[in-house]
Amino acid sequence: MKDLPMSRDARRHGHAGLHYVLHAPQGDTYADLLFTMIERRDRRPPVTYTTFSARDLGGDTAELFKTAARNAYQRFQPQAMIVGASCTGSLIQDDPGGLARALELPIPVVTVDLPAYQRKENWGAAETFYQLVRALAGPSAPPPGTKRPARSAGVRPRCNLLGATALGFRHRDDVAEITGLLSLLGIDVNVTAPMGGTPADLKRLGDADFNVVLYPEIAGLAAPGCSGHSASRRPDPFRSVFRPRANSSQKWRTSPASIRRPCSRNARRGCHGIRARSTRPI
Repeated sequence: MKDLPMSRDARRHGHAGLHYVLHAPQGDTYADLLFTMIERRDRRPPVTYTTFSARDLGGDTAELFKTAARNAYQRFQPQAMIVGASCTGSLIQDDPGGLARALELPIPVVTVDLPAYQRKENWGAAETFYQLVRALAGPSAPPPGTKRPARSAGVRPRCNLLGATALGFRHRDDVAEITGLLSLLGIDVNVTAPMGGTPADLKRLGDADFNVVLYPEIAGLAAPGCSGHSASRRPDPFRSVFRPRANSSQKWRTSPASIRRPCSRNARRGCHGIRARSTRPI
């Protein structure tokens, strides 16, 4: 088992509250390489690997996972834990979710089932973010159609910036630029996720007035579960986030944040740019 130390800098970047226990053999533990060599970060990701070897396959690999998860919680004290298996680890079918629930840890445990042999990275990132939003923001989200109380005088509207990831191309720059543009429009950022968001932040997603989905390939699935939408089902993200349903009689608030014009740098790169729509029906 391989435990990864956590620095103070990781806490400032929103990684302290979430820990991933990955059931993976030796050779599937390349997250360190991605973050320290490709992303050039000065800290290691919050991941604990079981790193089982060939000799362990003749024993109890399920108990090996339970020991890794228990030790990870005791050492890192996260606000929430993700459990899953790598592409090779999934072949032994140890059910990390069920094993983690059997430990009865006093924190939310989110299971991610990512069929790595059938899906690609963006799908895995979107599914993981969706499961986190469903588990952490879903229980505190108001029922669909709940009317929001009017904002007090002088209180600026707030939005969520969704879709930026740690390994995304220039995502940190995009978040900084869009945050500045929103501030010029008189809009504050409530939560930025998944990059920079802690489990406590995800519980506050419903406090925002609307979402700005920077990268729908990452956050399009989870966005309808934020800002008062239910996270209990999987709607079509483009119909629910960017425009009302064709058979809906609801009208949508028109605001400067409904702009669908990409920023100049994103336009040169050919990225998605801003895709925002108010999620407050009037």
